[in-house]
Amino acid sequence: MATLVLGMVGRALLGPIGGIAGTLLGSSIDQRLLGGRRSGPRLANPELQVASYGQPIPVVAGRMRVSGNMVWCSGIRETATRSGGGKRGPATTNYSYSASFAVILCAGPIAGIGRVWADGRLIRDAAGVLTQPVTMRVHDGGEGQAGDPLIIAAEGAAPAFRGLAHVVFEDLALAEFGNRLPNLAFEINPDSPPQSLGTAMAALAARAGVALPARGAFPAVTGLFAGAAAPLADVIGPALRASGAVLAGGAALVGDGLAATPIDPAGQDQAEAGGGRRGPKAPLRRAGSSGLPDAVELAYYDDSRDFQPGLQRARLRAGVRVDNDVLPLALSPALARQLALTRLLRQQAGRRQRSLRLPWRFLGLAPGDVIALPDGDWQVTETRFEAFVLHVELVQRAGSAAMAAASDGGRALAQQALPAGPTRLLALDVPPLPGELPDGPRLWLAGAGAAPGWRGADVELSLDGGASFVAAGRLPGAAVLGSALTVLGPADPAGWDRHGVVEVELLAEAMWLEGRSENSVLAGANLALLGAEIIQFTTATALGNRRFALSGLLRGRRGSEWAVAGHAVGEDFVLLDPDALLALPLPLERLGEPILLRPVGLGDAGALPLAVPVGAGGIRPLAPVHLAARRTGGLLDCRWIPASRAGFGWPDFTDVPLGERSPAWRVQLADAGGITLAEAEVTEPRWQGPAPSGPCRLAVAQLGLTLGRTATLMIA
Repeated sequence: MATLVLGMVGRALLGPIGGIAGTLLGSSIDQRLLGGRRSGPRLANPELQVASYGQPIPVVAGRMRVSGNMVWCSGIRETATRSGGGKRGPATTNYSYSASFAVILCAGPIAGIGRVWADGRLIRDAAGVLTQPVTMRVHDGGEGQAGDPLIIAAEGAAPAFRGLAHVVFEDLALAEFGNRLPNLAFEINPDSPPQSLGTAMAALAARAGVALPARGAFPAVTGLFAGAAAPLADVIGPALRASGAVLAGGAALVGDGLAATPIDPAGQDQAEAGGGRRGPKAPLRRAGSSGLPDAVELAYYDDSRDFQPGLQRARLRAGVRVDNDVLPLALSPALARQLALTRLLRQQAGRRQRSLRLPWRFLGLAPGDVIALPDGDWQVTETRFEAFVLHVELVQRAGSAAMAAASDGGRALAQQALPAGPTRLLALDVPPLPGELPDGPRLWLAGAGAAPGWRGADVELSLDGGASFVAAGRLPGAAVLGSALTVLGPADPAGWDRHGVVEVELLAEAMWLEGRSENSVLAGANLALLGAEIIQFTTATALGNRRFALSGLLRGRRGSEWAVAGHAVGEDFVLLDPDALLALPLPLERLGEPILLRPVGLGDAGALPLAVPVGAGGIRPLAPVHLAARRTGGLLDCRWIPASRAGFGWPDFTDVPLGERSPAWRVQLADAGGITLAEAEVTEPRWQGPAPSGPCRLAVAQLGLTLGRTATLMIA
């Protein structure tokens, strides 16, 4: 900012010369305020996949995460599935997409791959378990590898990509990735356990055709990644600077831990080749601290966070001078912090320098060697042999830094490549749920998976006994379902059942039940199907291992009072949440006939179809209530109150509509032996007929699209 401002002021006051002077002065101020670097180096991103011609081939040593370059794709394949049509309504065509493609990972050979990520989500774990069925072939990049059969079949003549490790996906389903090719990343497995940095750099140099043997001690690193087109020196340079190693004469990598050669400078310093004549003693030089950094920052790949970019900092004092570097290494946060701190101390110790002149018998000294002098260890930075005298330049060797405790690299989201597992599918033939009034047969489909990796499924329908299947829709989510562990006893559905308790076991660990207040339950909360009875509950006591005890019950809800006494161990339990259920409308003429349903999810390969009858639960009228009859003058006067499936509440204290096309009831009167005495259909909720002399039985059912449930009254 000062560069811009002072440059403008200088030009305004003194013309072009003043502008130049102001710019230079502003640049100096900016240098002091902001440091010498406007933008630091950046890590190459090994997680971003490309598909470009001419991309450099990454070289990997050790264990590392790479994305690679897509080199072949068969194109996205579209599959059309037709559903509906005829009496089920207008036809619908659904489309699904898949693709086959190949991705170059790195220079080979490799031992194999471990984990695989798609759009940042783990789809294959280190044991090779995939979350969805797909054919994935790994080619290790050996010089003798054969071409992939899929590519050869599609292209005819195709390269084998010898020397390049690559992966081929065959028909990968794209629905989970927005019907597009996902961004993939792969974990490269090494030929050995964590190796020293020296070994990794020597292996990298060998791939470039350069022999650089490593000697001395180097830090143990997880992996090394060279993914950009750059000279070898630019790749290993940051690693050398971070570890304190040196490139000795361009022929060897020298790390720490070398034994120091003791030398007595009083007897050896400035020794001439002959005669022992001595000149003035070489002085000890100490550089100023004005140019030294106040802090060191190292960027790296964090092996504790799935190789995401990390940054560790070591600070000596407050200031703006920062020495930052990018390491092409996968490290732990603790080691990265240790390297930053050691580098900072090494730069401070490097202010002390000195020269020695040694006789020819010390010609074995080379850059990187360490000599021990009375005032500490010194490292050789340069040697020069002239007139039988070895001139040696030395720099003070820093002591080892203590491991810093504050070296947390952050926390990565733990991911597991969990298999989807099969879908448990239930078809529910229940009375109308809140907000619906079916005008034809319909089933509610509930589905979920016990496996933690279950992520949904489509459902297919067959109306011809399994000869063909059409798409019925996709389950909107995992329904909360399970089974009963105890038997729920009978109770009066006209009030609260405060004594009944039933234990249920849910299908998956992720499922949960919670209690609600009585007012919430009366407003419709915690509606569930247990066997054939619809109940509501106020209390759900967690018992562990996916088990819950339900109490504070309302029984026989939404016209299911007929089922309050028919419970058994093992019957289905489903929380009736319409947002997690799939409605399946069916033709009226299919009423009573069987249909086949099958789930189509990632774990449903080979799933057997579920045979269910088309029921009338959604359209069957409810049984009338409050039947009454009395004998009057030889006639039997019968009356009742209709029940409506159009609404199960009483919000404004007025009667709700019947929910049927027209009011009609079927009345049947029978004697004690079951012989029909009279039968009629009426359009009003009452009927008069001849009164029998003895006991009789009155049965009334409402008529709609189908015959409703029957209410009975025994008359003495």
